[in-house]
Amino acid sequence: MKHTISLIISVAFLSSYCIFAEEWRTFTNTEGRSFEGRVTHVDAEKNEATVINKKTNRISKISFAILSAADVTYLRDWKPAERKEDTNDADSAAASSRLYPRTKEEIKDRLSEIEKRKAPKGISQKVQDTVNSLNQYRYLCGVPDEVEADKEMVEQATDAAQACKKNGGLSHDIGHSTDICNLANGSDMRSSVQQYIDDFGPNNKVSRGHRRWCLNPPMGKTGFGEDGAYSAMVSIDRSGKHNMREPWAYPGKGFFPKKYVHGNAWSLYLTEKAPKYTELKVEVYELKKRPEKAFSSNEEIPGKALPVVYISCYENAINFEPQAEPLADRGIYWVRINGGGVREGYVVELY
Repeated sequence: MKHTISLIISVAFLSSYCIFAEEWRTFTNTEGRSFEGRVTHVDAEKNEATVINKKTNRISKISFAILSAADVTYLRDWKPAERKEDTNDADSAAASSRLYPRTKEEIKDRLSEIEKRKAPKGISQKVQDTVNSLNQYRYLCGVPDEVEADKEMVEQATDAAQACKKNGGLSHDIGHSTDICNLANGSDMRSSVQQYIDDFGPNNKVSRGHRRWCLNPPMGKTGFGEDGAYSAMVSIDRSGKHNMREPWAYPGKGFFPKKYVHGNAWSLYLTEKAPKYTELKVEVYELKKRPEKAFSSNEEIPGKALPVVYISCYENAINFEPQAEPLADRGIYWVRINGGGVREGYVVELY
C-alpha cells in the first residue's frame, strides 16, 4: 500500500482467523488516506486489529493509533460474525479464513474488473489487454495488480521484438532493449504472458526468471511489443516501490482457477534470498478436504504425499515440481517447505 498506513506483519498470522459474514469497510488514517478492508480479529488489549486489504489481499495488523476516531470506535465495538450451524456455504466459510484470502466470487469479480480496463491515451487496446492479462496473474498470486502500460516501454519492447526477428532468434545480447525484456517466440503478444508464467524449457528450469519478473511486486509499469511471431515485455521496473511483507506464490495461496496453471512447476517467493535447495525439504500433499487451520511444520498431513521431482532456488524464488506431469483439473493441495531458515505452509485449491 503506497503511503497509506503503517503495516506490521506478525508470524501470528499462521493461526487461522475465521470470519463468516463480515462486510468490507473503508478505513481512514489520521492523515486522511483511506483503504477498503475487512476485519478478521481485534486485540483490545494491544489496541490493534487484523485486517484484510481488499486491494492487495494482504493481511496486516494495524494499530488504533494511526486510524481515525470513527474507525477506532468501530473496532472497539467490533465482534466476529457468528457461524450459522445449518449453512451449506462451506465455500464461503473456508475462503474467509486465513488460508483462503479470497472467495471464488471475489476472484471472479476482480478478474472481470481487470479484464475491462481501457487503454490510456497513446497506448493501443491490444497492449492494454496484454497488460490486463499480466495483472490477472499478479492478482491471483497475491501481488499488486495495477501495473500500467508505459508508452516509452512499449517502444522499447517493440524494438526488442523487431531485433529478435531480424536476428532470426531470441537473444538478450543483441541490444535494442533486449537486455531489459522478457522475450518470446511462436505466439501473439497476449499469449506471451502465459509463456512467461509457464516458463518452460531446460534453459528456464532453474530460475523460472520470466515468471519471477512478471510477479515482481515493485513493478509499476511495463510495455509489450511484437513483430510477427516475436514478442517482448519490458520486465525490469521498480517504479511501484511496493515491498512485500510475507511470501507470495504461483499458483497463489487459497482458491486458484485451474485455467491459470500452466505446466507442472510451482514457485514460492520469499521476502529475502532463498537458501540453497539442498537445505530445503519441500512437501506437497493432496488433501481429501479443505483444512480448517494451518498444519504445523512437523505434524502428519492427512493426505496423499506427491513426489516432488525437482527443486531449485534462484534469488528469492523456490521453484519445485510436485510431480512429473501437471496436476488434475481440481484438487486441494498443502505445500510445506522447511529448512535453511524457511518455515512455510499454505493451501492451494485448484478449481
